[in-house]
Amino acid sequence: MKIRNERFITTLGRESKRLAEEAKNFITSDPDHYHLLLHIIDHGMMPQDKACRLWADSLGIAWIDLRATLFQPKIVGLMPKASAEKFEVIPVYQMGEAVTLATANPGDTALKAKIEAQMNQKVSMVFALKEDILDAIAVQYQSVDFIETLAETTAISFPVRKTISKEALEAMAGNEAIIELARSLMLLAVQQGASDIHIEPGETGISVRLRIDGVLHEKTRLEKILLSPLISRIKIISGMNITEKRRPQDGRITLELRNRSIGFRVSTVPTVNGEKAVLRMLGQVQAKNIPLLESLILSKKNYDWAKRLINTPSGAFFITGPTGSGKTTTLFSALQSINSSEKNIMTIEDPVEYRLPGVNQVQVNPAIDLKFATVLRSFLRQDPDVILVGEVRDLETAKISTEAALTGHLVFATLHTNDALQAVTRLVDIGVDPFLVGPSLIGVMSQRLVRKLCTECRKPHTLSHTEMNAMFSWEGIEPLTVYRHKGCSTCRFTGYDGRIAVHEMLMVSEELRRLVSENAPVQELRKAALRTGYQTMHYDGIKKVIRGLTTFEEIERVVPQI
Repeated sequence: MKIRNERFITTLGRESKRLAEEAKNFITSDPDHYHLLLHIIDHGMMPQDKACRLWADSLGIAWIDLRATLFQPKIVGLMPKASAEKFEVIPVYQMGEAVTLATANPGDTALKAKIEAQMNQKVSMVFALKEDILDAIAVQYQSVDFIETLAETTAISFPVRKTISKEALEAMAGNEAIIELARSLMLLAVQQGASDIHIEPGETGISVRLRIDGVLHEKTRLEKILLSPLISRIKIISGMNITEKRRPQDGRITLELRNRSIGFRVSTVPTVNGEKAVLRMLGQVQAKNIPLLESLILSKKNYDWAKRLINTPSGAFFITGPTGSGKTTTLFSALQSINSSEKNIMTIEDPVEYRLPGVNQVQVNPAIDLKFATVLRSFLRQDPDVILVGEVRDLETAKISTEAALTGHLVFATLHTNDALQAVTRLVDIGVDPFLVGPSLIGVMSQRLVRKLCTECRKPHTLSHTEMNAMFSWEGIEPLTVYRHKGCSTCRFTGYDGRIAVHEMLMVSEELRRLVSENAPVQELRKAALRTGYQTMHYDGIKKVIRGLTTFEEIERVVPQI
C-alpha cells in the first residue's frame, strides 16, 4: 500500500504540489490507496476521469471508463454474472488472445490467476472504479430471457379484477417483482443502446419495443395482466397520478445506479387496449463525451463551411432536423471547438444533455416560468459572446435570437424543418420580419441520422448498370462497388452498428440575404443556394454509401428527397 501511495502522490505532484500535499495528509489517517483516490474524487479536488487516469499511470497500467466503453456481448458472457459480482470484475472486450478485464485492484495476481483458470482465457487487467464495475454488471448482464422469466413468474401472483382501487394499484406497483421488472426494462434499454422504450398494450398481451439506431425492435411480449401494475409503477416513480387513466400524462424518471444516473422522459396515453407508456432516454449526462467536430464525418466542403461559420464573430447559425437527429450533438461539437477562457458562452436548453466546462448552461423550467425567451432576455444583459438556444419554438424566442445575432452575438439554435432552406421560410412563418431574418442569418445545417454498416459483417456488392441508373440516374459511368448489410453477433444480427449523420449546408450569400429580406419564394432561394455550391442531404447520403458507411436503403428510409 505504501509504495502505491508514494507513486500516486509523486504522479499527483507533477500536476499540483498543493494536491500532493493534501494527499499526504490524508494517507496518514487512512493508508488504503483506493480510499485516497475516492477522497480526491469525492471532494472535487480533481475530475474523476483525470484522477483515475493518473492513479493508473502511477502503477503503469491502463484505466478504462466503463461508462463510455463499448462492451463485446460475447466476451461479457464468458464469465457468469455470479462470478462477476463475487470478484467485482467484468470482461469488456478481447484484443488478440487476451480478454480485457476491468477491476478495481489490477495488481492482485492471485485474482488474475483464479479468473484465468475459470474462464480458460488469458486475461489483461485494467483499472476501473468499483462502483463503475458494479454499474456495468447491472447493465451488461441484463437480458430479455431474465425479463421474460421474471414476468412469467410475476403474472401468476396477480388476480384478474374488473375494477381496481387506488390502494390496490399502489400495492401492485409496490410489488418487489414489478419494481424489478420496471428497472430491468430500463437497464435493458441502456444495455442495448436504445433511445426509447415502448410499452404497448394489445388485445391479449403487452408488446415491449426498443428504438435502437432509429428503428423499433420488439424485444418481448408480456402477459396483459401485468399492464396495470407495470404502468402504475412507472407512473409512481415519474410523479404521475396513478388513478387517472383517461387522460395523457407526462413525467420524468431518474434511474439511479451507484455512480451515475440516467434520466427518462415518460409519456402515457389511453388506448382502446389500455394505457401505453413511452420512456425516452434523456441521456447519461455524466457519461457523455462530446465528439470532436472532426469526428462527425462531415464532407470536406461541409466541414470547411462549418468551421467558417462557427468562427464568425456574429450572426445566427441554425441546425435543423426532427427530434433525435443529433442536432444537439453537432451544436456542442461546434461549441467545444470554439470554447475558450476568452469567450463568454451561455446556453439555454431543455434538457441539458452535455456538460461543457467553461460554458454557462441553463435548463428551462416551465413550472416557474423559466422559458427560452425569458432566459434569452437575461442572457443579453450577461455580456455574452456566444449564445446557444436549444430550440426555437415561438415568435418571441425567434425574434430575440435574430436580434441578438444582429447586435454582435454569435447565436447557435435549432429548428424543426425538413431541410436547410425551409429554416429560412420557417422563421418568416413563425412571424419574424424578413428584413430581420436576412441580415441575421449566416448559415443553416440540416441533418438526419442513418444506421451505420457493421464493419464486422458488411458484404461488398457491385452495382449493375440497371441498378446504377435506378439509384443515381447517372448514365455512362462504370458500375460501383458498395456494401450491403448482413448481420452478426457484434451488431445483434441487424447488419448495422451505431448511426452517422448525413448533412446539408447552406451558406447565406449576399444574394440569398437579399432574396430572404424581400421574402422571395423558396424556389428562388433554392436556385440562389445552388449557385453558391449547396448540395442536398440526399447527395451527401449517396457519397457515404459509396464510402461504405451506410446503405441505399437507409438513405431512402430516412432522407427526404426534396
